[in-house]
Amino acid sequence: MKFITTGIFLIVLSSPCYAQKQTATREVLLDNESVEVIRLTYPPGTESGMHTHEYPNRAVYFVKGGFLEVVPGDSQQDTVVIEAPDGTASYLPAATHNVRNIGETEIVIIETEIK
Repeated sequence: MKFITTGIFLIVLSSPCYAQKQTATREVLLDNESVEVIRLTYPPGTESGMHTHEYPNRAVYFVKGGFLEVVPGDSQQDTVVIEAPDGTASYLPAATHNVRNIGETEIVIIETEIK
């Protein structure tokens, strides 16, 4: 009986409801004195975690687009949902935010931050 109780306890602790939120993957492609280029991959349901962009200007290119929810660090600002089609690009100023993939498909972004 003791082994059964221990087994059930271990299964409950390993259940997804106790797992930490899954984060997107971040791969630095280039980092020099002028720019930082990063590949961000967001499987469905993942997020970046709250973060602040250090550099004032950045461009993003959606290799694989989808639906993103952008939650600002300032709770007085509204959360924004973005539908980004494949192959689109955008300019974004520096910000503090969390980005979540709220769609059903993987999103891949190439982000270039101008130093």
